[in-house]
Amino acid sequence: MEIDQHIAETIVSNIKDVLRHEINLFDTHGVIIASTNRSRIGHHHAAALLAAQTQRTVYVDDDHRYEGARNGINTPVIIEGEVAAVIGVTGERDAVESFGNVIRRMTEIFLRENIEQTARYNRRISETNLINQLIGEHQDTELIRYLASVLDWDVHAPHYVAVGHMAPCSPSFASTPDPVILPVRHLQRLPGSIFTANANGCCLVVESTPDSTAALRDLHEALSTDGVAIGFGVSEPTADLRLIPDRYRQARMALDWQQFTRTVQIVHVSDLDFGLLVPSMDHAYMVQFVDHVFGEIDDARIRAHQRTFDAYTRFNGSITHAAEALHIHKNTMQNHLNGIADDTGYNPRTLQDYSVLDTAFRLYDYLRFTHAYDKAPEA
Repeated sequence: MEIDQHIAETIVSNIKDVLRHEINLFDTHGVIIASTNRSRIGHHHAAALLAAQTQRTVYVDDDHRYEGARNGINTPVIIEGEVAAVIGVTGERDAVESFGNVIRRMTEIFLRENIEQTARYNRRISETNLINQLIGEHQDTELIRYLASVLDWDVHAPHYVAVGHMAPCSPSFASTPDPVILPVRHLQRLPGSIFTANANGCCLVVESTPDSTAALRDLHEALSTDGVAIGFGVSEPTADLRLIPDRYRQARMALDWQQFTRTVQIVHVSDLDFGLLVPSMDHAYMVQFVDHVFGEIDDARIRAHQRTFDAYTRFNGSITHAAEALHIHKNTMQNHLNGIADDTGYNPRTLQDYSVLDTAFRLYDYLRFTHAYDKAPEA
């Protein structure tokens, strides 16, 4: 196996800290690839080559001399039945002979960690590439099947797309050097799923099973417990890979509405009502509609009218209960409703006008949320 130079240097440095001897790491050809004596890097070492070839520890002393070698021990590091490297300690045999198993075991641990880390990294790259292929408009079928095979991902099973938006909700998460590590630790436990993630969000393609919805809820709770505020938008399932781009758009739409409403943390596209219409509308037409209803009313007055309208809506048109909720007299409540009608030309107590006002307030809020309405400051 080819050992990364940084890993090689880390190994010799860490062993040197423990043993206080000069440490050399050799490749399987007997060439020094890392050493605490940097002048030796690149030199050929016959004893290390013999250790690699025979898979046994080779000692160098005054009675056993090898080309390019100094006194010490050289022991092979065997991983999965093959020599991966040779590790050596420089010194008189009597002083370093007992270190053979220690340096071999330490090197093996470092190399195994590197192999596992590389495997995890390669899997994350493959998952990211597969998801990009699945959600993209121009799918490469052969590449999808190849990546699915590498990842042991079932291309024939029904899947749904879940898109998440993450934000820190605890100081410990906010100060994490790599904020992706924590979410990844949980995401990779979701059965039948592939995912890609960054510091702000994630995209999952999840096998649709009777337990997958509960698993997504468990994932949300686990992330929340670890200090990550996350909302999910979830698409309908499909077994047709060609429909995954559409399912991705559904999930994005559901997430957009989740971020806007903040009423629940997991929003399924099948549960949307206004959320199916509003995110897909042209912002220019939204602005035109809102301006038509509210005209030249300033932001403060629009917000005051909205508080009145929301209370009126929450209590199904009961002026008494709405007034109590706002801590005002019912006559004042009536005056506020009349003020809405006077300012907009739409009377909230008339059913047809009510629907126009309800839509206008929703669009107004959504435009503020997307920062697309210059009348209102950022929400």
